[in-house]
Amino acid sequence: MIREHNEPNRSDKTNSYRLIQITDPHIGSRPDYQLLGLDTGHTLDEVLSAIVSRQQAAQLLVATGDISANGAEASYRRFLQKMRRVQKPWYWLPGNHDLSSRMKQLAPQRCTEVVALGNWRLLLLDTSVENQICGGLSEAQLERLQLLLWETREHPVMIMMHHQPVQVGSKWIDGHMLRDGREQLLQMVSKAPQVKALVWGHVHQQFDNHEGRVGLHATPSTSVQFTPGSGPFAVDDEMPGYRWFDLYDDGSYKTGVERVEVSKYSVDFASSGY
Repeated sequence: MIREHNEPNRSDKTNSYRLIQITDPHIGSRPDYQLLGLDTGHTLDEVLSAIVSRQQAAQLLVATGDISANGAEASYRRFLQKMRRVQKPWYWLPGNHDLSSRMKQLAPQRCTEVVALGNWRLLLLDTSVENQICGGLSEAQLERLQLLLWETREHPVMIMMHHQPVQVGSKWIDGHMLRDGREQLLQMVSKAPQVKALVWGHVHQQFDNHEGRVGLHATPSTSVQFTPGSGPFAVDDEMPGYRWFDLYDDGSYKTGVERVEVSKYSVDFASSGY
């Protein structure tokens, strides 16, 4: 089923549609949960406040995984409660800390594989693999993706997922990237000219690059940030943030990252992992 959101913003160029991406909130079951000393519920609240005040023209929001810190039902209920302030359509997909079955059970209307945003089609992939940090796509998922790429061949396409399908240059987190199915995914994308961008979370840092015609984008977490270019695990001092995309009906797009100055921001920068 395709979820449609087709009321455009107007520009001199063509119709445009603003998409917001948030990722890796790592919400705990209890209000006092902390990740590396950081209150992730508080940082999500402040990022959402910034989105509500700054992004009134946005049509859609997608949360790209690690919604929960541990897959507990209470953590998802906390996230859903916080998201009530976002008076726009939104969807989520799972990351390695999530339980996709629980997400579907608690909010099936937030789970979908295709979203129509103007002329664009967003394909939302589940790269989570039970009991693994790295990601993967099964043969069945790859076959389904091939079909979806055929069905969306007349539209510009953005593929969104949790795990990075390419290395971002941080050795430790690149050891936990998309593994099974990665080469097949990239091969499919290379043969599908309608695919304009691959977008993910997981790495807790901004990343922008391209491979030929395809944009490659990772987005900062709404919680703890990881240091770009690090060898071993390292926590960065950048603030949490989110990403925006302006998608144009002609298949072009613009994107940027907005950081949010969070009050009461306290992180254990000496941590060697989590």
